[in-house]
Amino acid sequence: MPDVTLTIDGVQVTVPAGTNIVDAARQAGIAIPVFCYHPRLKPVGMCRMCLVEVGTPKIDPATRQPVLDAHGQPVIAMMPKLQTACTTPVSPGMVVKTTTEQVKFAQRGILEFLLTSHPLDCPVCDKGGECPLQNLTMGWGPAVSRFDYNDKVHFEKPVKLGDLIYLDRERCILCGRCVRFQDEIADDPVLGFDNRGRNWMIISKSDPPFNSKFSGNTTDICPVGALTSSDFRFKARVWELQSKPVVCTLCPVGCNLTLDMRYDRLMRVMPRENAAVNDIWICDKGRYGHRFIETDRLTTPLVRRDGKLVPVSWDEALEVVADQLTIIRARHGGSALAGLAGPQLSNEDLYLFQKLLRELGSENIDTGIGGPAALPPDEIGGWLAPGPGTDLSKLGAGTVALVVGADPEEEAPLYLLRLRGIAQRGGKLIVAGLRPTKLDRSATKVVRYQPAGELAFVHGLLKAALEAGAKPAALDRVQGWNDLRRALGQTKLEDLAAACGLPVAELETLAKDFLAAEQSLIVYGWEARSAGPALAEALAALMLLSGRAGAANNGIIALLPGGNSRGAIEMGVRPDAGPGYAPRKQRGLDANGIWEAAQAGKVRAIWLAGVDPAAKLPAARAALAAAEFVVVQDLFLTASAELADVVLPAASVAEREGTYTNAERRVQRSRQACAPVGEARPDWQIIAAVAQTLAMVPIGGGRNGPIPVTSEAWEYVVAADVAAEIAAKAPGYAGITYAALAATGTGGNWGRQYDDAIYYDGTSYANSEGVGLVLPALATKGAALTFTGAVTRFADDRPLLLLEQVLAYDGDRHLRGSKLQGLVPAGHVVIGADDAAKLNIHSGDRVRLTSATGELVLPARVVADLPSGIILLPAGLPDVEAAAIETGPRTRVSLAKVVMG
Repeated sequence: MPDVTLTIDGVQVTVPAGTNIVDAARQAGIAIPVFCYHPRLKPVGMCRMCLVEVGTPKIDPATRQPVLDAHGQPVIAMMPKLQTACTTPVSPGMVVKTTTEQVKFAQRGILEFLLTSHPLDCPVCDKGGECPLQNLTMGWGPAVSRFDYNDKVHFEKPVKLGDLIYLDRERCILCGRCVRFQDEIADDPVLGFDNRGRNWMIISKSDPPFNSKFSGNTTDICPVGALTSSDFRFKARVWELQSKPVVCTLCPVGCNLTLDMRYDRLMRVMPRENAAVNDIWICDKGRYGHRFIETDRLTTPLVRRDGKLVPVSWDEALEVVADQLTIIRARHGGSALAGLAGPQLSNEDLYLFQKLLRELGSENIDTGIGGPAALPPDEIGGWLAPGPGTDLSKLGAGTVALVVGADPEEEAPLYLLRLRGIAQRGGKLIVAGLRPTKLDRSATKVVRYQPAGELAFVHGLLKAALEAGAKPAALDRVQGWNDLRRALGQTKLEDLAAACGLPVAELETLAKDFLAAEQSLIVYGWEARSAGPALAEALAALMLLSGRAGAANNGIIALLPGGNSRGAIEMGVRPDAGPGYAPRKQRGLDANGIWEAAQAGKVRAIWLAGVDPAAKLPAARAALAAAEFVVVQDLFLTASAELADVVLPAASVAEREGTYTNAERRVQRSRQACAPVGEARPDWQIIAAVAQTLAMVPIGGGRNGPIPVTSEAWEYVVAADVAAEIAAKAPGYAGITYAALAATGTGGNWGRQYDDAIYYDGTSYANSEGVGLVLPALATKGAALTFTGAVTRFADDRPLLLLEQVLAYDGDRHLRGSKLQGLVPAGHVVIGADDAAKLNIHSGDRVRLTSATGELVLPARVVADLPSGIILLPAGLPDVEAAAIETGPRTRVSLAKVVMG
């Protein structure tokens, strides 16, 4: 549609067709006050604050042409009543007046009316200092009120809408922003209106109350102080806060946050605008889950003496680590050393961790903790990630997004909003999985394949695509593709359709739509990954058949656990490849191999950075107890740290700088927000300090010769020095320097600006740190991709398929100290109503799960929509010992009700 030109207060403005008057005026630098309007929500015209005079060219009924005056200009017919600017779209030749006496009278009246029941408690209100009501009252309100204070209505306050959000009814102006956000953006219709007249109020409609993982955003967009956060309530005034930009490390989205600090203490966490990542929203885990930075922290190095961990200086602790690593390497070789690093660490930490271990001669490096359900490093999400220029907020009509075996709300909450947005803007959202998820409600097509039928489903799409004439030229250099194509050629599409339980025509239509799309996106999560690498490889083949793999907004996004799992893989924290997926000549041990080798005496020293395997795995506890030397660097005195010989206090994400690579391979920089607690140091500094100390240890020789570490190679002053080395030496990271990251834009044009007195968005922060850089997909660089064809095999034929269920609120140690801990459920197993009826099981009954390796007794939670033959186990909960029964990423179990004697 062509652009539209209109006049606002004498200023001629040209805007896209469909723009409302409020936004058109803002583009011209003209302020129209609003309360209920928000640019991310549908306009409703509830508050009437944006009333303006509007006129349109008068049309001659006979000629249907504009009537002209004596000067040849269109005659403007002003509408008899004021119009709400947020609900009125612009039209050619429209004239808008925002400063006439009639408009000012209406604006003063609206504000006077709103203030009749609003308490004058700005000195204690959390919104004070960033409140649109304050600003609009000063700019557009009356000097005095005509209403009698004694007629003011009083309500009970505060009203708990949930554990996280409080409502002050006297402050509420009933703009409906919170209700509309939950309905339109979060797809959690848990808020609503109740009563009428002066008793009209916001209520929670859900059980438990305000049941949404995005509830904190309602406090941001509330234009008054009616909704407040229980985490920040009465803690500080906003003008006392120093705002520091960081990147969230609690899931793979990499949301842009601002930590609002006062005297080095965290007061609140706020969203920082980045349209391509999290827009202006964050989930409640990111908002409330950062209290760990000041809870139960390690503050000084500890060394074990006479069986007890005692505080020592950094110099002494580093000497013990260097001496022991040197001695063990000299006696038993580099292969006797092993290290695990967690996915919350920065790229700088991870790079130096693997660098030092490899310089010492060890390839026994992994991320994560292992266990029966451990999976190999995911490469597909790196090789075929969407390319530079990707911005999911721009995808709509012409896009097909295929989500396979993922639960975005639990695995990466903001991706739920991003994928919903694609469907809302006219794109096709296909959600395929073994079980229902919340994203199903937004899907244009829901596919429910049979248990263990997901590989047949994706192979069916591939087969249909090939039969439709898709050219596999992009797959010619993929090792293993010919084997897959040969297998597909020997299988009928009808057989694949029967194996997954879907009609042939449905597979053909889905494949056709995917190939014909202007943009194609594939997202997969834990459920898909647990089926084995073959499923991700088949999705990769489908993406390559589209011919758009690696282009902007086209590619594969793998939802991995942890905030920097992709960075850990790409920095080479794995036993089989170095930085940038460069293969190693000799493969080392993964986490499970390390536990086995330690118990056998082959691995003598274990270094843990940001992981706590002893908390969940009996094999890890036994291995750490058997090892000759264990060093742990962490934020907390974990179960693993209690078994260590040396414990080194690490700085949190808030206490250091670093870069992180999210699920889309977008590298973003996080700033230091506060001083480290006690003597804690950033992980990269700890590793570099160990290396420097190793270089000075006089012991040398042994099975691998002298220590190859030199002081000159480990002289890093700031984190930017490590990032510069990564850019120089890690394939694919060329040019990813701190300076380049800082020069990548501001994240959008709706961000919270302190010089914007209207605050259209409520309280969010503009992005001054850049929006990050998306790395080029490796597949577009001609790199060799390999299909293994590996699938998850079952140990036996027990009747039920046990799937791990990922929960956003689980036993994650980073939730300590936060109000989210009250939302973490007790251990349980989820059973479908059909299976529960057959076994006479009701919610709350204790049941025994039995596998080929053991058994586990837990309460049952019966749900209506889980398909028969599947049970879910939230393995991340603190009181669930999933390793006792798991035989692999997927486990066959039998289930029986425990009858109490």
